[in-house]
Amino acid sequence: MPAMPAMPAAGPPLSPRPPRRPSAGLADGGGGFLLQATGVLLFLFIPLVLYLFVRHPEPIAASLAAGVGLMLGHRFLARPYMVRAMPRKCVWCNRVLPAALDPAAGTLDLLVGGRLTPVRCCAAHRAPARRFFSFLNGARLPLRLGIFVPLLLLLGALAAAAIGSWGGPAGGGGGTPGLPGGAAGAPGFLPAATALFQLLVGLTVSAAAWGYLLQRRAGRGGADSDGAAAGAGGAGAPLPVPFPAHNFFLLGVRVLLWIFRLVGAWWIWRGASFFLRSLS
Repeated sequence: MPAMPAMPAAGPPLSPRPPRRPSAGLADGGGGFLLQATGVLLFLFIPLVLYLFVRHPEPIAASLAAGVGLMLGHRFLARPYMVRAMPRKCVWCNRVLPAALDPAAGTLDLLVGGRLTPVRCCAAHRAPARRFFSFLNGARLPLRLGIFVPLLLLLGALAAAAIGSWGGPAGGGGGTPGLPGGAAGAPGFLPAATALFQLLVGLTVSAAAWGYLLQRRAGRGGADSDGAAAGAGGAGAPLPVPFPAHNFFLLGVRVLLWIFRLVGAWWIWRGASFFLRSLS
């Protein structure tokens, strides 16, 4: 009886199709849009507070109370958002990253409130993020003075205006029309305090937005600037964040710096023009 022909050897098993890499917007199970929209809404608290302080619509007491309340209450909403956003978004460009760490993403160690806090960032954005936070920490004293001293002066002027310490009652015409004092009936000192706030804060945020770029160029003298920054505190040394860290996770550092540059230039012009007009 003739032998049966041998069956052909079975080929290698078909490998399953590799899973599709989730897109940035769907990396967190479809909540990327909600995460970004929440950050935008929380950021809008900041220009609203600044509007109440700088324009201080009548009654000034209500604008002051609303602005202070929003400023103090904002952190209780923004801090929980930061906790949710840190493992999901790039701190620099604000892109929602895949859930699992991969070669396209990395982490940057920060000190937030004295606690070691690793934040995520795209691989290409770790160097500029580290340079910025390194510059922010090194220049923390002049930056704090340039923001908080004018803010306290403005709040004091608003409080004095609200209780009628200067000038007559609201609507009495004590203000300077056409100048950045807000209400026409504001006391004469309030427009000057507002202009000084805009000028000094504009200069300060502009210095923060452009200063880290100067540090980057200075670091090109030999080694990589990121390595130079790391060398100052050891390789990969965590960087303290001297300002409320939650504000950096709302829109991302890169967008925030462009807002600083544009608004800072506008405020410098507004504040300087007030004092130039007062001298003429």
